[in-house]
Amino acid sequence: MSEITSFWNQYEGPVLLFLVAVLYLLVFYIAARIVKSLSHRLLLKTDLDNRFTRTVGLNDDFPVEKVISTTAFWIIMIFGFISFFEKLDLQSVTQPLNVLLTEIFTYLPKFAAALGLLLLAWVLAALVKKAIEKGATLGKLDERLNKLEHDEEDKVTVSQSLATAGYWLVFLLFLPMVLSALQMESLVAPLQSMFDKLFSYLPNILSALLIFAIGYFVAKLVRQIVSSLLAASGIDRLSEKSGIQQKCSTLVGTLIYTFILLLVIVQSLEALKIAAISTPAQNMIDMIFAAVPGILAAVLVLAISYYVGKLIASLVTDLLTAAGFNQLIEKLGFKMGLERTPSQYAGSLVLLGIILFAILGATELLSFEPLSQIVTVMISFAVQVLLGALILAIGIFIARKVRLLIIEAGMPSAAGNLASLAIMFLTIAMALRQIGLAQDIINIAFGLMLGAVAVGAAIAIGLGSKEIAGREVQSLLDRVKK
Repeated sequence: MSEITSFWNQYEGPVLLFLVAVLYLLVFYIAARIVKSLSHRLLLKTDLDNRFTRTVGLNDDFPVEKVISTTAFWIIMIFGFISFFEKLDLQSVTQPLNVLLTEIFTYLPKFAAALGLLLLAWVLAALVKKAIEKGATLGKLDERLNKLEHDEEDKVTVSQSLATAGYWLVFLLFLPMVLSALQMESLVAPLQSMFDKLFSYLPNILSALLIFAIGYFVAKLVRQIVSSLLAASGIDRLSEKSGIQQKCSTLVGTLIYTFILLLVIVQSLEALKIAAISTPAQNMIDMIFAAVPGILAAVLVLAISYYVGKLIASLVTDLLTAAGFNQLIEKLGFKMGLERTPSQYAGSLVLLGIILFAILGATELLSFEPLSQIVTVMISFAVQVLLGALILAIGIFIARKVRLLIIEAGMPSAAGNLASLAIMFLTIAMALRQIGLAQDIINIAFGLMLGAVAVGAAIAIGLGSKEIAGREVQSLLDRVKK
């Protein structure tokens, strides 16, 4: 018993000190558990934390209540551990913890200020978003844009886009202040420089957007007015008669809309005062408008030529029909068996020729030399093909007549067919040569054919006059012998 009393007297102080330290730790633990439970329940009953996490881009299932309550728990527990170790007089342990807590509580006001700024930004952003949506709804912005677009399936939600842009713009404006509150100067300087440049360009950007918005609405309005006026004037009947699916009123309205929009875009780019963008755009617009007179003149030439060509083609068809051209073609042995008459085909050829020459004139008005050269080559080739077809038609006519004459003369039909084939071959060679296809091959084939005919004629004459030649030779020999 004396030994126990001696032991207790010796270690009474440290044991009591340890028990007091454990009691301190237990009190802090209980307090930490209470704070954790209360904060968790309080956050579960409110939706502010969830809305804030969605705002900063976190998922809905992020356990924000658990994170906040656990953080509060461990902060209190750190104080408990410090008290525990201080009661035990363990300075080597309490010193780092004190330094940690000092840093935390030194930074805590900064963090609180940053958090307060974020909350303020969130409130202001929500108000700005709501105000933009309300203003767009009162002004019926989306409905007006949808009427201009005439598209029921894909409606424009400009109000929602503007509201979202305004919402995040508020956060962006608060970002340098939040970083300054956290004393992150290395991030604040670049952001501040960026904002300085942005705000220096902001008036130009707003001017460009305003010019584009006004010009866009004006272009839409002008397109509707022009299309409606042209449709009321009956110009769409021209497109129906010409077989064009696109209505003339819609086409003209779209062209005017495009020109106005191009001018608006250039003016908007000039409002930005960025020469690297506006100068090339202005040069492009200048080139387009410099080419407009030529384009209009070319279109006018093509349109007039088309209608004049149709008139001339109709006159040619009527004149040839009245002159008996269709019957002449049938008498010559060309029975077409087609839906259209030869006079109509002749009229179509005349129309095609007029259109080709009109295209050539249009390309010259456009000062587009490569296209002019292509059209010139096409016209030249078309003329060669036409002459080749004419030569072929004449050759077919001659071949048929020669065949009939040979048969009517009482000669075998094989001779008539052979003569007809020879004439046809010669005609085809001449037609292909006129077109300009494989001239060397045609020359060789024609030379071989003439050589074969000459050799055949020589053999035929030689075999046919064999007896006569023999008698003449015998008579000559007899005279020599005498």
